[in-house]
Amino acid sequence: MIDKSMNKVEFDWKPKLRRNITIADILVLTISITIILIIRFSDILNRPLTNYEIRNIVLALFVFFTWIFFLWFNGSRDINILGFGADEYKRLINASLLSFTSVAFISYIFKLEISRAFVLLVFPTGLLALFFARRFLRRKLLQERIKGNYNSRVLLVYSGAVDPVEDRLEAANHSGFKIIHKINSSKEVTLDAKKIVLKAKLNNCDFILIGQSASMSAEEIRKLGWELEGTRISLAVAPAVIEIAGPRVKVSIVEGLPLLHLEQPVFKGFSKLTKRLLDIFLSVIGLILFAPLFLLTGVIIKIFDKGSVFYTQKRIGKDDSEFIVYKFRTMYEGSHEHRDQIMSNSGKDLRLAKLSVDPRVTKPGLFLRRWSIDELPQLINVLRGEMSLVGPRPPLGEEVSKYEISERRRLLVKPGLTGLWQVSGRSELDWEDSVRLDLYYVENWSLTLDLLIIIRTFAAVWRGEGAY
Repeated sequence: MIDKSMNKVEFDWKPKLRRNITIADILVLTISITIILIIRFSDILNRPLTNYEIRNIVLALFVFFTWIFFLWFNGSRDINILGFGADEYKRLINASLLSFTSVAFISYIFKLEISRAFVLLVFPTGLLALFFARRFLRRKLLQERIKGNYNSRVLLVYSGAVDPVEDRLEAANHSGFKIIHKINSSKEVTLDAKKIVLKAKLNNCDFILIGQSASMSAEEIRKLGWELEGTRISLAVAPAVIEIAGPRVKVSIVEGLPLLHLEQPVFKGFSKLTKRLLDIFLSVIGLILFAPLFLLTGVIIKIFDKGSVFYTQKRIGKDDSEFIVYKFRTMYEGSHEHRDQIMSNSGKDLRLAKLSVDPRVTKPGLFLRRWSIDELPQLINVLRGEMSLVGPRPPLGEEVSKYEISERRRLLVKPGLTGLWQVSGRSELDWEDSVRLDLYYVENWSLTLDLLIIIRTFAAVWRGEGAY
């Protein structure tokens, strides 16, 4: 019989985390809705309320409660998605759209006289506030997980020398999974569900993970699930599929048999059109807002060595198309001719474009690179359709000539002004990590992921990690 009095301290973090996020959601929406209500009806605190104002206050309460309900109903506080990935933000968007749809439906059915300005302002404001609040909480959660808190204690079942899952979890200390005990199923004479659960109890594990290499049959995993009934231990199975996530993975049940469907990456259709429209809109806004900065930067570069302000270079884009990329010049004139020699002397992979200490970089160039100002002229490339705001790093022709077959998949989408490489270490990444992140983006891109990367880019630039 399973002991239900397992050390509660190790398990209490899950309801505590959900409770903290719920409180944050309530506070954020209360403040956002109240502020928009006061902006729209600025005199409600100074005089008696009119019937119209009372109706909109009731509407505000309805917005609040439906929003909170859909945040819960849509699983935006699911422990399994908190702390990493884009699913949490997707569910915030879906919950907000459902709440907006509910308000629109009710107002239409009952022909309510409500303030359209209030409705149109409150939802984008509230959603943006939720994004920033969740982002702040995510950073706090990651800090706690690095310290060893808010982690699931994992018992890993595997087979052979090592399981691929173990390496990934050890590298991702932000994931919330900490392997405490391992069972090599190939070395066990008898390995039944009771024995696995007993090992989990003895090691105070709240999570059992069946690794990709584990030699366990479907019937054995099914019995393990039965044995865990009535406990607070979760069970998960790692499929033998990596770097594929999000909307591409679907599960169906055929006569009791679960099938994992892997849909093909989609690089066309409505999502592609929306991505292009977003590129055009934000690049135009960016070029207008940064125009004074462009002028100041150009003057500084010109004063320093009287050379050209812009640096142009041929890069390879989508489907091997060649285009000219625009950047503010950060090196002395003619420096690119010495690239191969300097890279060879450094011992760094020739496929990586930058060095942490590069004698070719000018003093203004160091500042421009630190704050990624040198990349801003690429907004012109984005507007022209040669690049996107988010995508893989735009490679040089000599880099592409060294690509392997798998690496060439980076060219299935437009290169980006920013990307997963930018928010995950920038120039400090080695070649393998850079390729892995770019391929993950190509295989799993979505508009939500793009927006998340754009938001994270500002934080990465502010921290200055890997900026050279």
